[in-house]
Amino acid sequence: MKRTSNGVKIMNYKLLIKNITVFVGENFKRLDDVDILIENDSIKKIGKNLKAAQAKIFDGRDFFVTPGFINAHFHPGQQINRGLCLGLNQDEEMDFLHATEKIKDSEMSYWLSAVAILEGLKSGTTCFQSVGSEIELQARLYNQFKIRAICVLMPKDIVATDKKITVRARTWETEERLRRAEEMRQKYHNDLVRVHFGVTNVRYASDKLILGMQALAEKYDTYFHMHAAEGKLYVKKVLERTGDRPIEHLHKIGALNHRISLAHMTQLTTKEISYVAKSHSHVIHCPRSNSYLGVGVCPVYDLLKAGVNVALGTDAAINNNSNEVRSEASAAFHKISDQTGNPAAINYLDLFKMLTVSGAKAVGLDKQIGAIKKGKRADLVLWSKNDFPFIPGHNYLADLIFNDSCRAHTIFINGVKVLANYKFLTINEQEVKTAAKRLSKKYYQLVNQKISRHT
Repeated sequence: MKRTSNGVKIMNYKLLIKNITVFVGENFKRLDDVDILIENDSIKKIGKNLKAAQAKIFDGRDFFVTPGFINAHFHPGQQINRGLCLGLNQDEEMDFLHATEKIKDSEMSYWLSAVAILEGLKSGTTCFQSVGSEIELQARLYNQFKIRAICVLMPKDIVATDKKITVRARTWETEERLRRAEEMRQKYHNDLVRVHFGVTNVRYASDKLILGMQALAEKYDTYFHMHAAEGKLYVKKVLERTGDRPIEHLHKIGALNHRISLAHMTQLTTKEISYVAKSHSHVIHCPRSNSYLGVGVCPVYDLLKAGVNVALGTDAAINNNSNEVRSEASAAFHKISDQTGNPAAINYLDLFKMLTVSGAKAVGLDKQIGAIKKGKRADLVLWSKNDFPFIPGHNYLADLIFNDSCRAHTIFINGVKVLANYKFLTINEQEVKTAAKRLSKKYYQLVNQKISRHT
């Protein structure tokens, strides 16, 4: 990279990946022994026997390459609670979460969030829709690590008066949160780390907050994200407050549109599915989290039949234990197969789309990422054909979905190599692990001292 006299960056980076197996386009057509030319942040050419002056060469003969996965619903800030809520239902878990927010400090959040992000990256995730009641720390991490992300502020402005103060979620004034969201957008939004808008859910967000955040999404031509229809108790509470079910209410206030993505969606009527389909809203399926909390099963098969775009998310380590979105595809398959009694109800290519193309659409980045095509950003994951999960290697995409031990060998994000030979290049992994373990021990002591007796 060069600079002019006034400091403006001039990109001149070229990389030529030779003789690799690649899955191209939105239908993932397999091509063997082809070359990929990356120039700066994008894919310049795909073909046989490519040449490029002054390009670095990567020998790809022992690899296959896929688009990076998109984790479309991800709470990195809850990594510190992994393994602490086993057997709790959703309401009990949320009580614990809100109680522990009062003892977490920024250092704990920073280093444990880093662990969650890096765990996801190593399994092939190159883009995270990263959510929380505060997002400044997350935005800093993604920028520091050179990882693509969409950071979404998801506040509450309705007080949970039915909860004890010790387990009550923090709430904010509506106008203050709208100002804060816009400030985060102006401060942190860039090409790699974007700032979108959102709310927690209909249970704890007023119509003014929902529509205010959506107005900001429209103003900045970005997207909007929230939890929705997650569990029977959630639906019951929304019915009591609004007189409508969650998706019915969003439909009535005009909040369903092509910019909105809705996480979980386990409690849907046929009419609500039609509202989602006709409005071109997106659904983020979190199958393992839903099972962990017993909140029900998202009707993915019916949503797909209705033409709804469905992507995948891990949710949070507090209610999943894993940050690997790749494994959500397998979980989604098992749910659909069990529901329909038909293992052919969804095929592996549809599942792979949910990890890639559909995720890109759900976050409004389908023109940039989600598939390997000329002109798309070079968010690429190289997998070694010599690794155990890919032997004998008859169907590499199915191997990625249904095998448990897949690890990315090399990763490019925006044309920048961030992982090589299974090791991070932009991050000191040992520093992250050491800090996270030290702070986790301190946190666990605080939980035992201050939380257990209040929850």
